[in-house]
Amino acid sequence: MIALKENHEKIKWVVSITTILFIGSLIFFSIKIISEIKEREITAIKRYANFLQYISSNKESPDYYIDEIIIDNNNIPVIVTDENYHIIDHKNVIYSDNESKKSQILKKTLSSMKNGYEPIEVLIYDSNNVIINKQFVFYKNSEILDLIILAPYYLSLFILIILLSIYLIFYYSNASEKDRLWTGLAKETAHQLGTPLSSLIAWKEYIKSKNILNDKNIIVEIEKDLERLKIITDRFSNIGSKPIIKEEELKNLINNSIKYLKKRVSKNILFTIQGENILHSVNKELFSWVIENLFKNSIDAIGESGKIKIILHKKSNKILIDFIDNGTGIKNSNFRKIFNPGFTTKKRGWGLGLTLVHRIITNYHNGKIFVLKSIKNVETIIRIEFKL
Repeated sequence: MIALKENHEKIKWVVSITTILFIGSLIFFSIKIISEIKEREITAIKRYANFLQYISSNKESPDYYIDEIIIDNNNIPVIVTDENYHIIDHKNVIYSDNESKKSQILKKTLSSMKNGYEPIEVLIYDSNNVIINKQFVFYKNSEILDLIILAPYYLSLFILIILLSIYLIFYYSNASEKDRLWTGLAKETAHQLGTPLSSLIAWKEYIKSKNILNDKNIIVEIEKDLERLKIITDRFSNIGSKPIIKEEELKNLINNSIKYLKKRVSKNILFTIQGENILHSVNKELFSWVIENLFKNSIDAIGESGKIKIILHKKSNKILIDFIDNGTGIKNSNFRKIFNPGFTTKKRGWGLGLTLVHRIITNYHNGKIFVLKSIKNVETIIRIEFKL
């Protein structure tokens, strides 16, 4: 079971790393392509500026040649201004036919261009090679380049959405399958226990009525064990159906579990309970099951002698129940794993006790259970949280 879980974890890591590498490679090559296209556009604009400078130094009409310079440019938005940033010409700037709106759009576009790339300066010389004027060529990315820049991010997002959808489908189908498995297991166990339990109760009544046993203590002990079997059957029945939740005194329920276990464990194990007797809505049978499972785990960790302490208190609209022992402790790496089905550090164990505990607290009581801290042979704290 543990090996299967570990393989599952390895597969998840492999898929995650592969996905990250794929998306990373996609973004890397996209950036490389974008850089090349951007360089070509910048080179084209510089060529326009150089040509503008060349022809402006001749006696040809600058307005005519400026248009000639940018006539072959079908996609890069370009605005040419004088040295006072008054617009002389433009190309590939989308605007309305309305003249007032056209002027606003051109000014707005020029403003955005100023915040982008550095403009290319064009110096205009007279016949004596003296600078008589200065112009600036402003530009920005073409729409195609902007789309190419965004494409890898949209594609990555699309891939992540698909992967997340696949993960959620598998997760919820797996969770649903686990729920059916737990329910089936619980119902079948309750059914199997129910038959011999009914028979034993009948035999007990028969023995009492016939006075077959003179020692009344034997009957009392049989009754206790039968009651115990009935409690176990009720617990499994509750797992397989919607349990009845009602207000109970938590401290009393914990004390009842302590009384039951004290007779069955080493006398060198000291049980203590602190805190007020808090009222909270729980299922009595299932909550007692949680308590006993946590006690048994502490007893296994302690061995023949040690201390088990329970502290009940309220804090920030929460009920906190701390189970503290001075046993062998839990590794930090196992804080979450101990609640996974099949996980166990014991030589003989199914790894289902704490899984049931987690399920009962979270699924049936809307609470939380987790390892708060663990120091070997000093203090291990498992905390249960309920909302008030």
